Amino acid sequence: MVRDAIKRYVEAAQSLTEVPRERAEQIARTLAGSGLIDAGQIRGAASDIVGRSRENRRKLTDLVAREIRRQVSRIGFASKEEVERLRQRVQALEISERRIRQASERATAKRKPATKPTGKGGTARKPTTARR
Repeated sequence: MVRDAIKRYVEAAQSLTEVPRERAEQIARTLAGSGLIDAGQIRGAASDIVGRSRENRRKLTDLVAREIRRQVSRIGFASKEEVERLRQRVQALEISERRIRQASERATAKRKPATKPTGKGGTARKPTTARR
């Protein structure tokens, strides 16, 4: 019985998921009933169980996140930040290209001489002189 109570306490304290306050208090009452802690220590023990379970969950989450980042980096996937920087660079290049194209079109329009239209959509031809 005492061994089971200690085992439950250790399992709860080292749990990978957060232990709800009610469950922590139940474990602490079991420990008090077994004589492992005083009845006045129930709240403190329950708080300790809840705190340790939260800390263990945070540590596990951090460990998993680090491992995921390490594996993603090893595979060569781009991070969200890298993709965003590349998107911004492409957008800046597109804007620059559009401005250059527009400036080039304006410069070409200024150099191009105007042609005289003909009645049928073609351009006017120079009159030819007949040789005799």
